Amino acid sequence: MTYSFSPADVSAENQSHLSLLSALSKKASTIDLYRRLAASAPNKEHQNEILRLVEDDHAQLRHMLTLYVNMSGCQPIYDVPIIPFQSYREGLQKAYQTMVPTYEHDTHSSLRHSSYNGLPNEQENLARIRFLYEDAFKRITDFGPEPFAVQIEEATKQNQTFRTALWTGKHLQITLMSIEAGEDIGLEIHPTHDQFIRLEEGQGLIQMGERKDHLPFQQTIYEDYATVIPAGTWHNLTNTGDKPLKLYSIYAPPQHPHGTIHETKAIAIAAEDHHPY
Repeated sequence: MTYSFSPADVSAENQSHLSLLSALSKKASTIDLYRRLAASAPNKEHQNEILRLVEDDHAQLRHMLTLYVNMSGCQPIYDVPIIPFQSYREGLQKAYQTMVPTYEHDTHSSLRHSSYNGLPNEQENLARIRFLYEDAFKRITDFGPEPFAVQIEEATKQNQTFRTALWTGKHLQITLMSIEAGEDIGLEIHPTHDQFIRLEEGQGLIQMGERKDHLPFQQTIYEDYATVIPAGTWHNLTNTGDKPLKLYSIYAPPQHPHGTIHETKAIAIAAEDHHPY
């Protein structure tokens, strides 16, 4: 992507002009990254925080453009590199990695013009990105029973826990699960609960039957497969792949307490022994 303004003879500019052109390019690239991150944010809180970053960086970009024109007497021409990312957390990580060297460089750079007050915002935004990354990495909150919308595939793939309740209402519950290679959910039955499972990543073997010792329904499932488990059916799901099995499950009515987080299968078993749902 290239933003072209009026022609400028970059070769004639001094080192300060070249440094400012580089800073303009990096700032515009960061704004583009933030906009795409906001579109893939897992919730409104994260989206609003990223949009504040966009607003702050736009103000800094406008100031830098004015500074460049005042210094050079002409409008700048600069490229806007696209920073790719495959997941929301990866995008946040790249944003942080991009900002750290920029912040450290600008701390000692001649770009710290007496009229440029953008640096304090850079430090604040660096802390904001770090918070968003840490929050996305380790915390998924139960958003029920309030109205809620989420990019469910992204949330499912981001989940690192054996089981986390994403939304719990009066009549329905959504949980996220991450099952390690070779691990299973555990043979279980829900006498009064229907269950829906969708696999977002990995592969597994789903087994079901009317008796604990007889599970005639056996099906290998892959990414994008959905499974329905009727109430009163014994069932188990085993990860048969070599990477974590990422899925979300819908119970009707809810199966686990509001806010349930089981970091590991062992913790889940201990919790269920203490509180049989």
